[in-house]
Amino acid sequence: MKRTILFILLFLVSNVFAQETPTLKSLLGHEIGVEFTRHHEVISFYEKLHKAFETESKILEYGETNEGRKLMLFFMGSAENISRLDEVRNMHRLRGNNSKLPIIWLSYNVHGNESSATESSIQTAYKLLTEHKDWLKESIVIIDPCLNPDGRDRYVNFFKQYAAITQNTDPSSIEHKEPWPGGRFNHYLFDLNRDWAWLTQVESQQRMKIYNKWLPHVHVDFHEQGYNEPYYFPPAAEPFHEMITDWQREFQERIGKNHAKYFDSAGWLYFSKEIFDLLYPSYGDTYPMYNGAIGMTYEQAGSGRAGRSVRTNLGDTLTLKDRIDHHVTTGLSTVEVSLQNKNELIENYNSFGVDKKYKYAHYILRGDNDKLQKISNLLRAHDIEFGQIAKEGRVKAWSFRKQIEQNLTYNKGDLVVSTSQLKGPMVEVLFEPKTYLSDSLTYDITAWSLPFAYGIDAHGFNGALEMDKNWFQSFNRSSMPNCYAYLCKWNSMNSASFLQSILSQNITVKVAEKEFQIEDEVFPVGTLVIPRGINKDINDFDEILQRAAEDSWIDIYPVASGYVSKGKDFGSSSYNEIYLPKVGVLSGGDLSPLNTGEIWHFFEKELALPFRMFRLSELNRIDELDIIVLPAGELSADELEQLKQWIENGGRLLVFGDAAYNFVADFDISVRDLEIDYSATEREELSGLITGAIYECDLLAKSSPLTFGYSGYYSLRQSASNFSLKNGKTILSLPENAEQVSGFVGFKAKENQDKAMILGVENFGKGELIYFCDNPLFRGFWENGKLLVANALYFGND
Repeated sequence: MKRTILFILLFLVSNVFAQETPTLKSLLGHEIGVEFTRHHEVISFYEKLHKAFETESKILEYGETNEGRKLMLFFMGSAENISRLDEVRNMHRLRGNNSKLPIIWLSYNVHGNESSATESSIQTAYKLLTEHKDWLKESIVIIDPCLNPDGRDRYVNFFKQYAAITQNTDPSSIEHKEPWPGGRFNHYLFDLNRDWAWLTQVESQQRMKIYNKWLPHVHVDFHEQGYNEPYYFPPAAEPFHEMITDWQREFQERIGKNHAKYFDSAGWLYFSKEIFDLLYPSYGDTYPMYNGAIGMTYEQAGSGRAGRSVRTNLGDTLTLKDRIDHHVTTGLSTVEVSLQNKNELIENYNSFGVDKKYKYAHYILRGDNDKLQKISNLLRAHDIEFGQIAKEGRVKAWSFRKQIEQNLTYNKGDLVVSTSQLKGPMVEVLFEPKTYLSDSLTYDITAWSLPFAYGIDAHGFNGALEMDKNWFQSFNRSSMPNCYAYLCKWNSMNSASFLQSILSQNITVKVAEKEFQIEDEVFPVGTLVIPRGINKDINDFDEILQRAAEDSWIDIYPVASGYVSKGKDFGSSSYNEIYLPKVGVLSGGDLSPLNTGEIWHFFEKELALPFRMFRLSELNRIDELDIIVLPAGELSADELEQLKQWIENGGRLLVFGDAAYNFVADFDISVRDLEIDYSATEREELSGLITGAIYECDLLAKSSPLTFGYSGYYSLRQSASNFSLKNGKTILSLPENAEQVSGFVGFKAKENQDKAMILGVENFGKGELIYFCDNPLFRGFWENGKLLVANALYFGND
């Protein structure tokens, strides 16, 4: 009888606990792995999970996407630690002995169609709060369930629309073939996994504000690759950036061995030490590494082709449930290893960068106010400290532009960034003039130095430097109510955004085709001249210009007369009126989604210039357009013929990257390519590759409107192809016997760079083609190239 009563009591107690702990299915609404979860359902799940484990979890909404979807983090820990989360974070940021908890941040679905990742986050979070509650007593685990909700929902909506009721494993079926552009990218078709350092996208910008408040000990980025591949986990492949410590590399090995233990037990295939290196600083594994963490990429087979299940080349069936199981296993294994080694993990994290010998102690930066403002905004976004030189002096310093050590007279007020700070390693990586490569076989570009990317003068200097931490720009925005005209020097995208703003408000603007001088001030070609007289019908003329200048962070100069000290007076034919162009951007077909997105983002977010994005199938409706932008990619013969007729009738076509190949047969442009050896190994192929190298260009047409605002230019090359024009005009080219400033160039590719065209113009009928052989909008971070595109839009080649 006593045993019966005890059994009943135990049964009742267990039922109470069962009712208190909801099942994963009851929270999610379906069994995990049987279907894809839309983003609003993901948010709903985490809200329910938080309600079920209210004291052990916390939700933080940190922003929203371009399409209005929520961005959120889910924190897990003991009830005590969650209740004092701010205190935990502050102790961690101090990097002292009081910090005892490893901070583990798990990020999912940065690529929207790598869709098992978000599903895996759901099961991982649930398992941590139920099966592994003890782990949470000794750690803080942060889950970002979806870094790219817009791309993910694009994929999930596609799949739900086309998926068969009974699972179709045939990879040729429509449910395994996403339409252009696919779900990998965000709203603007950017690859968010390449945006950690550049922060061009709103998702990255909002995430970085929170990430920099935490700077976790461990960060994992969960991905998917081709559905025929085995699972990848660290240790990573060479090249490792020299900033990465031996201990970070060794800890990756510990984690990899622990993963292997579980995969071996289950009989799952995997690989490590291949393909995925740790060099390019803008990934979800490298960026954390350069901030002292253990940053890692995990790659599960699947991606946009896998659906709920797919037949692989081996004849096996890969299911969504399989993919989730693998990611959940490595996620839990990561937490396990971090806890097993927590003291060592925290100790090495705290000492990262301490007493580090950097190449340069300081980077002294000079340039136009608006360019310095742009780079200072990026530094602030990364919590990188900077200031201004407090007292002028003279030192030996390395010149980025001249690539030599020279005498430098630095001035009070020059912007300076020091490596002597918490973010010193990140400063070193972002500013280093030459990237060191331990191995030339790398996954991404090999050069990115910020002074070249932003078009500013920079010097690296070792030694003592007196510096004030506060730095600010002073702008000339003085108003003269009865002035004859306002002037704006044309030297950066800030000038272009100012121009677009006032043109859209019906202000009449002229551009100076020749240099002029007023008293002691020299105004270069490209200077915008905005006379009051031809804008007499504009109400609030002064206020419009002042507001636009303030919004664009530029200088404007009021002048009392149209008479100049040197050059042509303002009534001269040397000043041409600027008109708002009617612009179209091609998309779809075999055109690059990434390049299309870069162009789209440039027009919409950088310039606020209205444009028409249209499909290749709509080329029969383009007569009213002044300019069409052709992203990288291939055209059909019919599409090319339609564009040809439009150009002949007076259209201006902007051609990006390898889209130039479309015009080699019937136009003036030609190309010298390297012969392809199809029997070559991947490493042998390197001899013919350029993996993102920086080259200094020759400015061949200094009077061309396409070069307004430039006295020199550095290009980021990703192709070894050598384009040239026979009868057209080459504006920018590489020099004879060109040598890269930084980055990897194979020896065969190097021989093919002699006088390669970077920017050129071909007249065709009444119209013209402007060739951007290197993409100046690459990933939105090559700031110094953007003005070339603005010049082509507003000035052309007149």
